[in-house]
Amino acid sequence: MAHGENAALKACTGAAAAVLLLLTGCSSSGEEEPGPPKASSTAQGKEQKERSAAERGALAAYRGMWDAQVKAYSTGSMENARLGDYTTGEAAKNVISAFTYYNGRGLTFKGKPKVTPKVTAIDVKSDPYTATISDCVDTTDYVLVKRTSGKPVAVAEDDNRRPWTATATTAKAGGTEWRISDYTIDKDRTC
Repeated sequence: MAHGENAALKACTGAAAAVLLLLTGCSSSGEEEPGPPKASSTAQGKEQKERSAAERGALAAYRGMWDAQVKAYSTGSMENARLGDYTTGEAAKNVISAFTYYNGRGLTFKGKPKVTPKVTAIDVKSDPYTATISDCVDTTDYVLVKRTSGKPVAVAEDDNRRPWTATATTAKAGGTEWRISDYTIDKDRTC
């Protein structure tokens, strides 16, 4: 072979080896080739921060709803209870309806219920944002009494721990002002 042919053969062999290396991923360790690019950790971190902030906001609204109820029911006045800061829709109607019932009969509550809410579902891509909150409300230390005497009212024997499920929403997508829009009490089960 002539010197020019030898150089051309080496160049072709080198180019073929380079193409072969590119096609096989340049790896002889048996590692898998990288897949498609994943979402950046920055985007994932931002979404997780948004979800965490949303969960805190929804739980704050739920606890605020309970604080407003306790204040209203124990004082016999909705004034300064700030119910509208924490509820809207059916939840607000339910609290006001119960307040009207108890207040109209001269009844009030002493003590405070124990709440241990958890966000069980959250959607920060909907408009408005939504969250589902589950709780086991314990009313053992939340006693119904006559307003005038302070004496407990006899109530039917009942378990004082009931499951509650609440729905929280924001006023708009990306909003930070959460309100409890509805809740249900499972009176057929204890927790």
